[in-house]
Amino acid sequence: MLLGLRIAWPVLVTLGLLALARSVAWIWKQRRLRRSGIDSIDLMTGLQFEQYLEWLFRQLGYKVEITSYQGDFGADLVVSKNGVKTAVQAKSRSKRSIGIRAIQEAVAAAGHYKCQQSMVVTNSFFTRPAIRLAKDNKVELWNRDCLVDKLLAIRKTPESDIAAPGIGEFAFAVSTEGPTCAVCGQAVSEKVQQYCLDNQRRFDGRILCYRHQRVR
Repeated sequence: MLLGLRIAWPVLVTLGLLALARSVAWIWKQRRLRRSGIDSIDLMTGLQFEQYLEWLFRQLGYKVEITSYQGDFGADLVVSKNGVKTAVQAKSRSKRSIGIRAIQEAVAAAGHYKCQQSMVVTNSFFTRPAIRLAKDNKVELWNRDCLVDKLLAIRKTPESDIAAPGIGEFAFAVSTEGPTCAVCGQAVSEKVQQYCLDNQRRFDGRILCYRHQRVR
């Protein structure tokens, strides 16, 4: 019996260390997800997700053109950086992985808007056929993990929490109470309100949502 324990001991230690490593990795991943604010994004409608991406791309240093909400020819945003123009399609709140149709639409949109590149961004994941088709057509894919990486990258900047929709608070929540935008009437978070109050000269003393702050 003693001999058996001596033989089994290294195996038990190894299994214990593996279990500990898995637990640490799981805790780290959960903390990372909470810090990113991805849970708030999961609650957004399609239009809110597009508006959020507009803000996100600006934070990442892109110039952003907004396409019409209806009849957008497969691109919800057109972004440009370093002279490269990219058609972006947003896919949110999907219970299934994103399929090849999104890739086909992104490719078509790039041609319509005369973009050099195309991209699909989702808070979900992509099917294998979609990934293969995207690779063949040089379509950049941002899945849930990639989106979390981008969110965490901008959170390192102190200014990113100011007027940030969906981070910390769900700034797009529909409510009849609390501060609202003076232009569109959309509910805004208390952080957005305080930012406007701290910059009254810039906003003419008005409370504006992040979208209308950008057009000032």
